[in-house]
Amino acid sequence: MKSAYQDVVEEVRNLKGIEEAIALALDREKEAREFYLHKATLMDNLKFKELYEYLADEEARHITYLEVYRDKKELPVVSTKVSSGQSFTPEFNTARTKGGEITLGDAGILLAAMRHERKSEDFYSELAKKAGDNTQRNFFEMLARYERGHYEFIDGYLEGITGFRMQT
Repeated sequence: MKSAYQDVVEEVRNLKGIEEAIALALDREKEAREFYLHKATLMDNLKFKELYEYLADEEARHITYLEVYRDKKELPVVSTKVSSGQSFTPEFNTARTKGGEITLGDAGILLAAMRHERKSEDFYSELAKKAGDNTQRNFFEMLARYERGHYEFIDGYLEGITGFRMQT
């Protein structure tokens, strides 16, 4: 059985060029944005809703970066500012538990989000290795770092809910 990472490596190896890589990356970012927007609509807990809306906004930013790179072949100007007053202090919904135990409700959605972010990080890291020049390599490494940051962000949120931090 192949790992998710092996699947990504094979997928990148089979890409026919930078245009195909950008098109695939755009599809993935759009899919992730829709996933987060959909999950935000399902959340009763305002903190979870804010979290998924924030992640959807991050994916929209990535879409813009990819489109700028595709159209201009240059690194986009990026902002690393976090909205002031933004807080994602976990408040786990105990109504979704059985006897206080975590179910796959809120935690399962977070795990799915972490999996997506990890696969995206692997995808961009592999594209960076395959890059034809330093501009491409820098661009894909930047996107991989963003995905890693999202993974760690969600992991920290999950830690607040479960009291357990995944070692990565």
